[in-house]
Amino acid sequence: MESPPQTLYEQSATSFALPLYLRDKTEVEGRLILDLAEKFISQLLFPSTRLLWLWTKRAGEGAKLNIGDFTDSRWKAAQKKFLSNEFGVLTLRAATPDFPNQDIWFSAHINPLGGVERVAGEWKVTCSIPYLRHLAASPEKVESLLQLAIYAWNGTPGGPAYGYGHIVNSLPRRRWDITAPKPPDALWPWQFSKPPGERVHAVPIAYGGDIELNLAGLYQRGRGIKGAFWANFLSLQYVDMAGGEAALRTKLDGMRVERLDHGGLLIVATDSPLPEDTDATRERFLRLDEALQPAFIAREGMTDTKRDMLSYFYRERPAVR
Repeated sequence: MESPPQTLYEQSATSFALPLYLRDKTEVEGRLILDLAEKFISQLLFPSTRLLWLWTKRAGEGAKLNIGDFTDSRWKAAQKKFLSNEFGVLTLRAATPDFPNQDIWFSAHINPLGGVERVAGEWKVTCSIPYLRHLAASPEKVESLLQLAIYAWNGTPGGPAYGYGHIVNSLPRRRWDITAPKPPDALWPWQFSKPPGERVHAVPIAYGGDIELNLAGLYQRGRGIKGAFWANFLSLQYVDMAGGEAALRTKLDGMRVERLDHGGLLIVATDSPLPEDTDATRERFLRLDEALQPAFIAREGMTDTKRDMLSYFYRERPAVR
């Protein structure tokens, strides 16, 4: 259940997301999925929150997603499949029974050891804005969220390619019948979903959903990063593109800059993922934006459609002449 959009920092917001994008053909042991799932359950759920859904899928092409309610028996059976590397997909959804729009998700889509499927996998935690407000009020829970992502990054062979944590605005999908006559002034679906051309506020809220699917491959191929957000997980390649660790620490003095395994770096702009709207907060995000700009996806080699998607997230660096 998706809660109605809310207004944060003069922008529309629908959820919070923290994905880590794995490199192509990365193989991961099912044990890591279970370790992360247990950390998610024990550290990111509040006492009033209940696990509701358990989705799994076997490794291999053509396997069907097994969708069902969370029960202890289904979870125990799934754990055995993950330990034997038979399963490669897991989704857990939890919510507060009296307030179902306060929900949080953990998902994993990986290539298990010995599997035949070859995808660019992903670790991801998402939650609704009401749940994020609850989470942000607890510094311990915020740290648990970051530690979960750090554990996933360090445990992934070779490390992920890129990751971030930011507030999301998911554009609604417009129903459109391709077989019906199209009025002359009607927008095509991709025109309807086009985000605004400029950021309206220094605190970043970025688009997700279908737009993200169009960009993920660029991160994984070393083409650049999406922008500058609350939490930024940079591979060594992107650290180098941004000028190196030493330069970033100098430019981002006062921010949390933490080394990750595989040469990666975590940069956190503010203590809370919902920081107060102050001049100091805006200055921090603008300073972060400027420091990471050399690693942003560049204009060259980009289609107009993808460039339009990106323009909302950051001020594009000019093409190299």
